Amino acid sequence: MDEQDYEYYEARAKDVKLDDITSSQQNADILERLRDDDPDFTYISITDETYDGSDLFLREGDNLGWLGYFFGRSKQVKELYIYDLPDNLKMDEFFGGLGHNRSIQQLYIYTDLGESLQSLGPLLRNNGSLRDLTFSGFNIGLQCARNIGSMLGQQCSLKCLNFEETNLGDETFVEIATALSKQPQIEELNLSTSNIGRNGCVALGNALDGMRNPNLATLDLGYNDIDDEDLHALVAGLINCHNLTSLYLHGNELITGVGLRSLSTLLQSDNCCLEHLDVERTNMDNDGVVVLSAGLSRLPTLKKLDLANNRIGDLGLQALVGGLGSCNLLEELYLSSNMFLGSIIGMRSLGTLLQRTNMQSLFLSDAVNDGGLQCLVDGMANCCRLKTLALSYNNSITAVGLRSLSSLFRSERCSLCNLLLLHLDDNGAVALADGLIGNKSLKTVEFSRSGITERGWSAFSKLLCDTSSVNNTYLSNHTLEKIGGYGVHAMPSDDIVEYLQLNRVSQKNAAIRKILDSHPDIDFEPLFQWKLKFLPLVVTWLENAKRYLDYVKESNEVFQRRQVSAVYKFVRGMPLLTVDGYRGQKMTDTQSKKRKFDQTS
Repeated sequence: MDEQDYEYYEARAKDVKLDDITSSQQNADILERLRDDDPDFTYISITDETYDGSDLFLREGDNLGWLGYFFGRSKQVKELYIYDLPDNLKMDEFFGGLGHNRSIQQLYIYTDLGESLQSLGPLLRNNGSLRDLTFSGFNIGLQCARNIGSMLGQQCSLKCLNFEETNLGDETFVEIATALSKQPQIEELNLSTSNIGRNGCVALGNALDGMRNPNLATLDLGYNDIDDEDLHALVAGLINCHNLTSLYLHGNELITGVGLRSLSTLLQSDNCCLEHLDVERTNMDNDGVVVLSAGLSRLPTLKKLDLANNRIGDLGLQALVGGLGSCNLLEELYLSSNMFLGSIIGMRSLGTLLQRTNMQSLFLSDAVNDGGLQCLVDGMANCCRLKTLALSYNNSITAVGLRSLSSLFRSERCSLCNLLLLHLDDNGAVALADGLIGNKSLKTVEFSRSGITERGWSAFSKLLCDTSSVNNTYLSNHTLEKIGGYGVHAMPSDDIVEYLQLNRVSQKNAAIRKILDSHPDIDFEPLFQWKLKFLPLVVTWLENAKRYLDYVKESNEVFQRRQVSAVYKFVRGMPLLTVDGYRGQKMTDTQSKKRKFDQTS
């Protein structure tokens, strides 16, 4: 849409009847909100079906020139989703008007726009707000790739470019990679599951290598069948990306130790500042992790490492721990579904690593048994930063292994908040509940399958609210907020649900509420040793407890009787205590006089 056309629409915008230029009332309503710059109208979907008030369904009867004009002048729309366009409508007029827009920040394209894609060039060139461009869910052919390359050839402000399940192919991606060389401002590039091929890897490596001060911070190359040569071709370009903080290579199972040696070269380069490395499901074995660890030892910026679903054993784990020794900023380590069953030295060294780094999350699902867990706990006795420990899908962990966690739970330095398990039976529940006595950090014990019966749930119930005495209720666990997980068999009993709810609402007041609920007739005899000094505190505690009557479903009248009864019992006990004290003192005096008489006679 050139300036002459735009001025034509501008002059007639106030008088045009929206019903005359749209095919439906919903489309007319959308244009009205665009025309009026409705501040709540921030995203629009162009689709072949209408699901809500933001869905624009184009068909015959919609004037695309007017649609483009109102889109172009909008100052409120931030997100535009293009799902489907009719084949019988020429979209150039619409995209021409859209090119005048300055507010859209995110553009998502889920269909092949054909030659109309080039009409989006002015939007990229003129809209300084556009940050995110996504192509997803359709096969990008060679001509479409050329159109995208032509569009990307425009000077633009894009920060994030995504190709999701677009089956780019080797030759096709070369067109896009060549255009990317002119976009050094891009910070995030997602090519996951895009089949970029050998030539695509070479082209991308060359594009990155040729950029001057590229801003690329996140690169996702997951599930692209990348092999050793592909990775080698990429590394030269990646070394030039001094701002790269996240690299995803997951699902590329053709990478061997040779490719990992190239990756290790990147990690050891002077300007490498990677914080997140994902090499999950890359078929890595002990030899491979030894090679990778050499590079990790020179990467002090690392915060998150994903090595799950590989073939790493005890020797590999030992090498990994050695490589991570200088990664003091490491916060998350994913080691699930490796071959650590029977690992002794590796697990103990891993526990020691937890004490030396800033590790907050450790994932060991389907990777460890009782012996390994015991060694891990032995090594992490003084760990004070770990927040999440994931042990899901470890069917080899029994009550013996869970019992070993008690030393961690009872440590004054324990900060663990989340424990993730798979299967828990009565013995495991009892071991876990006993180990958690006195723990004040754990908030979640989650499991998806449960063999727990009344015996196991009773152990958790007693942990949360021991009703044997007021003091034991006070000393119960008021920190746990979730026990169990999903599915009927992993859901706790009603009393446990109630106690957990109390803990979630307020840990500070949970003890008071549990005492009120469990002890309608409070025994104050244990306080008699302090005599009347404690009476004001008793009165104050009862007065404060009045605020929680809604929870115990008790009326003010009933509670007042409880107050009077408690104070009466407390005061009534004092004379008896005084009499007992007087008699005891008289007997002591008599015995003393008798001893003196015996000594003088």
